[in-house]
Amino acid sequence: MSTMSSALLILAALALSLTLSAGCGTNEAESTPYGPPQVHFPEDEGAHPESGVEWWYLNSLLTDAEGRQYGAMVAYFNPGLKIVTILDIAEGRYYPEVSFGIPDYAEGALDLRWGGEDRWHRTEQDPPSYSLDAGGANVSLDLEIVSMKPPLLVGGDGFIDWTDDGSYYYSLTRLDVEGRIGLAGRSIDVAGIGWMDHQWMDGMSGGWDWFSVQLDDGTDLIFWRIVNPDGSIASRDLTVMFADNSVYNTLDLELEMLDSWVSPKSGREYGTVWRLTEDSRNIDLRIESLYPEQEIRVFEQFEGMDFDFWEGATTVSGTFDGQLVSGTGYTELVQPPPTGVPDAMPGPWGS
Repeated sequence: MSTMSSALLILAALALSLTLSAGCGTNEAESTPYGPPQVHFPEDEGAHPESGVEWWYLNSLLTDAEGRQYGAMVAYFNPGLKIVTILDIAEGRYYPEVSFGIPDYAEGALDLRWGGEDRWHRTEQDPPSYSLDAGGANVSLDLEIVSMKPPLLVGGDGFIDWTDDGSYYYSLTRLDVEGRIGLAGRSIDVAGIGWMDHQWMDGMSGGWDWFSVQLDDGTDLIFWRIVNPDGSIASRDLTVMFADNSVYNTLDLELEMLDSWVSPKSGREYGTVWRLTEDSRNIDLRIESLYPEQEIRVFEQFEGMDFDFWEGATTVSGTFDGQLVSGTGYTELVQPPPTGVPDAMPGPWGS
């Protein structure tokens, strides 16, 4: 199948799926007891071909032997799309790469293969450990990954409501990551912290502002808001995994964009500084991009096909439970289609 044909086949699903991690939580206004787990391990780490949309996603903040930092992200989608990005923080350069193809995603266990080189699979059961090899023209990842916490069932039980459908969703919120990255012909030894998401569903709609945060005290947060085409907020959700692995979930949060960057290529405006507040746990966090120019233009190589979003590394500071905290994170910003444009038709919205 040609690259163009592959891109056309995934176009509609991509507009519905590019959260490498979005969703919405329980229907209660306050934290509630959680029902039986809706996600099971290790079988649900594998593919769910009966679902219309599915993806596996990893972000990480890595440091080399000289103390230079890099943000790295990889996402594999079903249908066949792969995105790999590396941010060289010291140089202020962002390297996004997009590939289309026919992947091999195993059922019943995590074993993703792409072409003859890429592979992401579980290597140990306890603690959950993984090996990832992801290649690209100018960037690559060769990482060994160990989960320092059990899986977080997002929303409390791993099945969340969506604007018009439901989704299965879990995260590995605190990963010990080490290995090598390839960047513009260089091989660099790195180590750091990572976050993994896996989500599958029949379909989804709208846009979203999505955030993962890892605080230095061992607390991890995932939160988002779903945005309607008219700019109104359809829903919000916050799930917290504390250092002792206990979980807190609420819809009672506020997200405010404090600063932004406008892409000179797409004309889209993306928030680069955000504020999260939540009263019950006295949360007040500032989330700031480590570099503003972290836009991914998925169909840039195809004329008349326009789907762009922002995905990048952040730094975090503020208070949690009234205590000063700091940490790191990742943010994903996907704008909704304008009113009157179907969600399955990604563009051209900003051209």
